[in-house]
Amino acid sequence: MGSMSSNDPKVTGEPTRRPKQRRMRDMAMSMAVLLVPLGIFFALWDWASEDRQVSVADTSEDYLTAESLGLEVIRPDLSEDWKPISSALDAGEESIMLRTGWYSPDGGGLQLVQTTGDPSEVYEQIDGGGREVEAGGVLWSAYDTDDGEAWATELAGTNVVLTADADGAAELPELAEGVAAGL
Repeated sequence: MGSMSSNDPKVTGEPTRRPKQRRMRDMAMSMAVLLVPLGIFFALWDWASEDRQVSVADTSEDYLTAESLGLEVIRPDLSEDWKPISSALDAGEESIMLRTGWYSPDGGGLQLVQTTGDPSEVYEQIDGGGREVEAGGVLWSAYDTDDGEAWATELAGTNVVLTADADGAAELPELAEGVAAGL
């Protein structure tokens, strides 16, 4: 049982070696292998999200219907870079509310709300207080909302509310100027 034949492999131990010391170049190459694909991914992502095409909504039907119901509809005078992306008309017994969503040149989402009702129906935070801002020769009351900012005023017998999320709030003055020019 304990005999070894000449065909059995012999285990010989080699002296242990210290691991080869890593150089800075090796570490840089390892990092490059990791970072290059990541950089390519972010470059492609940025490129893909650049020139976004948005679906433009036809607002004419809602505008004409709102006018036939007695709402003094304001059509904002904005550059072609501003795109209407949604439109909704709510004609209740008490009030008429026309909402138009806008996609700004900088990619922000803003909304123009025209109503015969109280502006607080649009946002509860619109309570008559607010800070005064001027845009397009019109005084607006500005309010902070949960989502961003809202501006409210009365134009041509209609309560007008402009809303923007936090990213689009900087574009409220341009929308307000377009609304004032559309009177």
